[in-house]
Amino acid sequence: MSFSEKSTAGQRTLDERMGALSAVLMPFIELGAMGFATYVFVYSLCIQYLLSPPADLQSRGLSPRRGTAIALIVVYCLLLFMLLLTWLRLLQVIWTNPGTISRGDPDTEKREMNWRPGVESYYAFISDYDGNPQWCDKCHNWKPDRAHHCRELNHCVRRMDHFCPWAGGIISETTHKFFIQFVFYAALYTTYALIPMAIFLAERMRILGSKPGVWIAMLPLCGIFCIFTGTMFFMTFWNISINYTSVETIQRGGVHNVAMLVTRRDGHQSSRRHSTSQRDRDPPNVLREVRHDDGREYVVFQTQPFVHPWDIGTMENIRSIMGNSILDWFTFKMSPCTVHEDVRGEYGWSEEVLEMAADWERNNPGRRITLLSDRRKSRRRSS
Repeated sequence: MSFSEKSTAGQRTLDERMGALSAVLMPFIELGAMGFATYVFVYSLCIQYLLSPPADLQSRGLSPRRGTAIALIVVYCLLLFMLLLTWLRLLQVIWTNPGTISRGDPDTEKREMNWRPGVESYYAFISDYDGNPQWCDKCHNWKPDRAHHCRELNHCVRRMDHFCPWAGGIISETTHKFFIQFVFYAALYTTYALIPMAIFLAERMRILGSKPGVWIAMLPLCGIFCIFTGTMFFMTFWNISINYTSVETIQRGGVHNVAMLVTRRDGHQSSRRHSTSQRDRDPPNVLREVRHDDGREYVVFQTQPFVHPWDIGTMENIRSIMGNSILDWFTFKMSPCTVHEDVRGEYGWSEEVLEMAADWERNNPGRRITLLSDRRKSRRRSS
């Protein structure tokens, strides 16, 4: 092994260890912050100040407000319970089903590897120029569509969004929904804790002229996490509404190669080759045609810059992660996108991709893009 290879391997090991350490330490820090917030809000504010203030405070005009105290405690405990419940569900999926892809044999070259099992069953997939699925040099294996290599895990991860030590690990296709639920309830929880603390601190300073240190510390703690979790929720929810992961937003503006299976009009695989004149009539986004050893023939398209191949519409984008009904958005069911049973592709294709294929079909009347078969059937039914 060369010096550069040893250095790279050492860096990967360090990233893995730091990722694992941060994913353990950060949740403990958060639990400590929640414990401190609960002590200040429930005991110091609601019990000592509102429910049963000491005699010296009552003598200075502060009367008990039992109804207010009980109501604040009940709502606080409910929000804290929902926050912990969603967090535990998130951690459970991170630990048991993070969406990682197995590594291949490091001694095997790309040209020696058979296609990743299952790719050949899809009508279309993201490919390289030669019509092969994406390849990961670090894992020595084929990658599913939208998978990316996570250096903290040293694995490729399905629909990877980001590695979040605050949440306890990787945010991917299996955990994205529960991460959104987690930051949503965290934003509600911190906002709720912040507002009563600010109101009653101002009241206490006006009536009693005192500023307890724990109350003062509570305000910036809640304020910082309120801004952080609120921003994360709105940013993440916006991203899923346009069907982007955090990784994909960084790469936004790039192009994608999409390999699509071609058949004859009668459904049999085609062995026909384009003539030069026919190729000249193909849409400009056609890169090439590829025929594999098993006889399967593909056309490799390239999308235009800023065309996202998986944007299937705002509500469908959201449903693919959160669930098919509003009720599903608040339950702990897995996301619909984790079920890869649609032979058209691992994820739904955008209208731009389908139109790109339809343009090619119009220039090649003797051949079919298999991906469009359902689309043609639905149009015939509607007509």
